[in-house]
Amino acid sequence: MKEFDTICAIATPVGVGGIAIIRMSGSGAEATAEKIAFPKSGKKITELESHKLTLSEIKTQDGGEILDEALVAVMRGPNSYTGETVVEINCHGGYLAAESIIEELFFAGARQAEAGEFTRRAFVNGKLDLVGAEAVIDLIHANSEMGQSNAAKILSGKLSKKVNKIREKAILFAANISAVADYPDEIDEMSQNELVDKIDEICKDIDEMLGGFSRGKIMRDGILTVIAGRPNVGKSSLLNALSRTERAIVTDIPGTTRDTVEEYININGIALRLVDTAGIRESENSVEQIGIEKAKENIKKADLCLFVVDASVGITPRDLEIFEYIKDKNVIVILNKTDIAKSADILALAEKLGLDEGSFVLTSLPKAGEVHGISELEARVTEMFMSGAVSKDDVFISNDRQKNALIKAKKIAAEMKNSVENGMPADMLYVDLEEVIASLGELTGQTVQDEIIDKVFERFCVGK
Repeated sequence: MKEFDTICAIATPVGVGGIAIIRMSGSGAEATAEKIAFPKSGKKITELESHKLTLSEIKTQDGGEILDEALVAVMRGPNSYTGETVVEINCHGGYLAAESIIEELFFAGARQAEAGEFTRRAFVNGKLDLVGAEAVIDLIHANSEMGQSNAAKILSGKLSKKVNKIREKAILFAANISAVADYPDEIDEMSQNELVDKIDEICKDIDEMLGGFSRGKIMRDGILTVIAGRPNVGKSSLLNALSRTERAIVTDIPGTTRDTVEEYININGIALRLVDTAGIRESENSVEQIGIEKAKENIKKADLCLFVVDASVGITPRDLEIFEYIKDKNVIVILNKTDIAKSADILALAEKLGLDEGSFVLTSLPKAGEVHGISELEARVTEMFMSGAVSKDDVFISNDRQKNALIKAKKIAAEMKNSVENGMPADMLYVDLEEVIASLGELTGQTVQDEIIDKVFERFCVGK
């Protein structure tokens, strides 16, 4: 394991709480901790059993003033998160206790850790690969059960195993070509069909992983869902009904929502970043007009638009104008206020928008009284974005860096196939196969540039 200087950071959120954890890692972690931490057992920090919490007094270096009573654990490398010796001090939570202790550690010789430096050391020391490091931050920021589950599977190594399996096929393929070139009398050269079959197998495996990208991205980031429509059609009521809160103000006055209102919700394990927007209409009010422009900007970025129409009023020219603006996106049309609309009118509305029966959802979202149609809407969202069950063994790539590495490998493999079919000799494929192997290695971090590594760890907090 590579040894670095000693870094230190508070690993828990700042604020009042039961416990705050200070993490220190590096070649001098034990020696630094020993200057301020005194186990009540009478032993020194360097004499403590590894991976065992010990009640200790934490004191200042100068006069020995007691700062706190804490549990201290030494985790000696390579059996630690970073692969080097780690010391963790579990002190009382609060604004001052942890800060005063970490200041003493700085005076004792440790330095402030940079963002993601603990996990970066774990990567450098081979404790996890690059997709595992990305899974750590995805697990921290997970806002849905599916996102959490996929990140946990990646962290356990399931995604890396899939990538390495494809990479191993390419390595064996390259080794065979090399062996034929070195020992032509002992090893038979593969036929054109055999070469094509080998390349097809690699391409198929890559395509399978790429095919799961949309699902993986939804699991990680959620679905940006914009509620759009005219003023006073029930958009804010829909946000409140979906989130089971009174998040948005609901009145009979058109134009109440003048800025975007956001809420994360979970539907069958899927995260929706739900955005309630200002009603789109002509307005001379400058504040409302800013809200309307924001609504249009959010619609452009949306993964899903929930287009709300007042079924009791019918389709207006403004409804048709808004529908034209959003119809090329993923849209679910919601015919609201069906409790006060006639059935014949509802069917006429659907026909006017060119909707088949079953391609819209009927809702009734009164300010007081029973809400109807929300479970049907949730089922429609689930069907649209997550059709098909996810088994416990399924794991998906979830970010553009991973996707681009696979696309690069697939492109090279596709060009190889084209070259073979045009008569290129097998020994000429070796260089291309090395590029495929390198591209797959970029995904896991086996062959990756420092700039990409820097980019990955930019997202981390200081204590991780």
